[in-house]
Amino acid sequence: MLNIKTSSFHDYDIRGIYPTEIDENFYYHLGKALALYVKKGPIAVGHDTRLSSPSLAKSLIKGITDYGLDVVDIGLISTEMHYFASGRYGFEANVIVSASHNPPEYNGAKIVLKGVVPLSGSFGLGELKELINKEIELPAQKGTVTAQNIFEDWIQHALSFINSQSLNKDLKVVVDAGNGMGGPSWEKMKDVLPLEIIPLYCNPDGNFPHHIPDPLKPENTKDLSVKIKEEQADIGIALDGDADRLFLVDEKGERVSGTITLALLTDYFINVKKRKGVYMYNVIVGKIVKDIIEQGGCTPHRTRVGHSFIKADMKKMSGVLAGEHSGHYYFGDNFNAESSLIAGLIVLEALSYYKKPLSEILKKYRIYASSGEINFKVADRQEAVSKLKERFGQEAVDTDDLDGYTFWFNDYWFNVRLSKTEPLLRLNMEADSKDILQEKLQNVVSFIESIGGQRK
Repeated sequence: MLNIKTSSFHDYDIRGIYPTEIDENFYYHLGKALALYVKKGPIAVGHDTRLSSPSLAKSLIKGITDYGLDVVDIGLISTEMHYFASGRYGFEANVIVSASHNPPEYNGAKIVLKGVVPLSGSFGLGELKELINKEIELPAQKGTVTAQNIFEDWIQHALSFINSQSLNKDLKVVVDAGNGMGGPSWEKMKDVLPLEIIPLYCNPDGNFPHHIPDPLKPENTKDLSVKIKEEQADIGIALDGDADRLFLVDEKGERVSGTITLALLTDYFINVKKRKGVYMYNVIVGKIVKDIIEQGGCTPHRTRVGHSFIKADMKKMSGVLAGEHSGHYYFGDNFNAESSLIAGLIVLEALSYYKKPLSEILKKYRIYASSGEINFKVADRQEAVSKLKERFGQEAVDTDDLDGYTFWFNDYWFNVRLSKTEPLLRLNMEADSKDILQEKLQNVVSFIESIGGQRK
């Protein structure tokens, strides 16, 4: 047996600090393990703009080819392009060397099998974790490496989701890519769309010199808000580092939550595009999304948090659209995968169709009050959830354990989940009014603190 560190294997992907937790040797053995797991090629490999990504991708490719499988090197890509490549070209497996929105010192890998089937803690990653430390006998015949540029195919695919000629030519859009991998696609949009796109930090730079490419955190969209006001723009689009998430900022510089963006997309799909079918949302998305789905005569389906669960449900139920509060938006016509570019293009088409400022369009969706996600550090997370069940379970109208534990009441609900990546308990609450939210949130927060929870 080898002695390769495996602390970077997580529930959704592989992610760790370079070079202490992951390095070129790790990726070489990961390549061999993946080849043994998949058993046949070709395997497509791409990488993001992080400074360590090219050398790690090179080591990964060597591991795969040393085992005898062929590799298609698709070069510098985003995660949304990674999923597209899997769906369009039918490679036996796809890997992107990336650490998404993490700081520059991190790197990792996301892996999917043919048909955009993601490896996760419950499917595949556990086996790879075991195989990476196995002494693997190498065949005499090595695999080959060929290069393939998928960018133009990707752009045409994304554009197929909208009628670009219907876009309002007077729209002014600021796009903050955070020096991540979404920048090149939006730079291309400047040439092909009839509206004005103002790029902000759209040149890929693994140093992330302006801010960490994580738009979930308000401090990372401050520059975008300022730029919108300076340019008197109609909308701002913020992307994460590997471009699988999108957040909106309205013409006033105000952030738009993932729930409200999903409500806009769902409403537009059902009532303007006339797309009937199954629409999905995860357990912490607000009630407005379910309201819109049901009012539109479509089928709502609530899912667990996480892309692997949502992709599986989308495939099984032929879902039209799915979304998460964290800014992931999945499209059935995009091989059931998420894409910030496709979501952004559809938002621009909707903004053109409604002919109103974004803040005005969104007013009808903002009928519930939300806490946002609140994190607590607790000594024993399972015990904390048990005590919450004891305290609030009897009062609740209903409860469920689809993901974490959700308590339903007549005028509010809340969900508590264990973080998959940190030793934290996550709380989300929504109520029918701000006053109800304030009162009920205080009750729950005080109780968590009374059992030793420390707010983070």
